[in-house]
Amino acid sequence: MVEGLTKNQLKIISELAAQEAIRTYEKTLLVEKKEKQDRRLRNTELLLKNYRKLKDHCSEIDSEIEEFEGTILDMQELTIESLMRYRYKTVKMLKHVDKMLIVYEWDCGHGSEEEKRRYSILKKRYLIEDRRTVKELCEELSVEQATVYRDTKRAIKDIAILLFGIDALEFKI
Repeated sequence: MVEGLTKNQLKIISELAAQEAIRTYEKTLLVEKKEKQDRRLRNTELLLKNYRKLKDHCSEIDSEIEEFEGTILDMQELTIESLMRYRYKTVKMLKHVDKMLIVYEWDCGHGSEEEKRRYSILKKRYLIEDRRTVKELCEELSVEQATVYRDTKRAIKDIAILLFGIDALEFKI
């Protein structure tokens, strides 16, 4: 027994220490969850910002994919085959992105005017060949700059959910 403290006092101190440890652990979990969520949104935004470049990259190799699809390679080797494997992964990823963009377009097309505008902004900022600036979109859609940025942010969140599934949802309990 610690000098001057009763068993009951030690028990209370232990319980308080345990409660504090639990609170600290829960805070750590929340921070990790938030970082993971932020990473998914950042990755989705990067993917959309580089969508045209990735599409162009993939269009060059569509015919070569079948040749390398079944090849098993040592990733330590830097060969033409290993580079093709990376390119193949990019093509597969972009096909998934394309499918999710079709789903998102359909969903927004059957939604409110705001949802239709949101998809239009996403498409015109990132997906089409002749992309628009925020200023051009403001003039074209007769909306404020804040609306374009807000709709873009919301569209990126929506796409992240489609790409990452339930892991991209932020549940509030």
